Amino acid sequence: MRRLFTRAHVCCALVVLTTFLLCSMVAAAEKPSVAIEQKENLQREGKEEIEEKRSADTELEEQEQQPIEIEETDDEDEKTEGTQIFSRLPVEKITLGGFIDLDYDYYDVSDVSDKDSGSSSDLGLGSVELELRVFFNKWVKSKIVLTADDVGKEGGDDNIKLDEAIFTMKCPLVPLYFTGGKTVLPFGVFEDHLIVGTLMEELYEVDTVGATLGFTPDFYGLDLSITVYKGQDIIENLNDFDTHEFSPGRQESDDVSSFIANVTLEPVEDMLILSVFYDSEPGDGRRNQTMGGAFTLDVWKLSLDAEYVTALAREKGDNGEENKDSAWVVGLALQPIESVPLEFAVRYEDFDDDQSGDQDEVLDYRYVAGFSYKFLKWATFFFEYDYWKYERESGSDAADHVNSLHFRIGLAF
Repeated sequence: MRRLFTRAHVCCALVVLTTFLLCSMVAAAEKPSVAIEQKENLQREGKEEIEEKRSADTELEEQEQQPIEIEETDDEDEKTEGTQIFSRLPVEKITLGGFIDLDYDYYDVSDVSDKDSGSSSDLGLGSVELELRVFFNKWVKSKIVLTADDVGKEGGDDNIKLDEAIFTMKCPLVPLYFTGGKTVLPFGVFEDHLIVGTLMEELYEVDTVGATLGFTPDFYGLDLSITVYKGQDIIENLNDFDTHEFSPGRQESDDVSSFIANVTLEPVEDMLILSVFYDSEPGDGRRNQTMGGAFTLDVWKLSLDAEYVTALAREKGDNGEENKDSAWVVGLALQPIESVPLEFAVRYEDFDDDQSGDQDEVLDYRYVAGFSYKFLKWATFFFEYDYWKYERESGSDAADHVNSLHFRIGLAF
């Protein structure tokens, strides 16, 4: 069975590569690259400028007999040559951007395992990001993103890491695209208007190296895609979140056998977006399967979004049970005055670990409320209040709720 699965992946990869090679060959035959056109145009313009300059220099020599025309011609030749060297880059455009977030966080309980642990506060850089985008032509582009998270915060990591490194190729003949590299793979939407990311993102985000083949016909924003990757990200997220404990001697797969299927549709342009997604990863004894759906509705000055994710199948954990976790979130954002960049947002999140009884430090639900105000072209101020409700075992010293405040000044460029 494993050999059959591996052969299927190899066949799919060959089909994808063959398709894009053929598309690239046809596109190249139909139209020369933009870089070549730019180079030829600039060379032609450069020659015309040189001829005009030489003509002007000749007239000046005849009239004034001043031997300075050679220096002026040399300067013009240098400028033209420099432009030609730059034009040899095989790209249309290169952009550089990023952002810096300064955060202040306050928690009325510093340690959820001890309700009497007292308050805590922290000041640091929530995120620092530098993004490089390269547009080779209308069919090919790439992106590289470097980030550092929670710099200066307790338990944070000051190291710079490669957050994204991807390239995307579109086929000029048919509405197909291929994306490969490290990025957040297309499982989940994780709509967020404030500071702290959603519970969905923490539990179900798949951030790893993958390969995606997508189909985007001109039909109500339809996007069909299939993604393959190596790993067991979702079940590992649940284990890190203390909602699933791996069984002793757990076996892990060493093959590229995880995949995601995603369907996105926009039945009402700029108003309603629908998404359905499915993930399957190898597990200990059986595959871990997860499915979800989401929608975003923009009406008047309101934006309503909701998302639901549930486990279809799970490997047995340390408790010997197949606990099928589920989570859902609903959020509402309002921008009362269109000309003023002020937005208010609220969100409710709920999680069910599918385990009998209560366990300490397992999040049950969370309320979020806050606002954002863009006070400069590049700068935004955020405020957020969170109420965290936790499960607690009978007689435990753990906290059953936590209140937190978050402030952020974000600078984007």
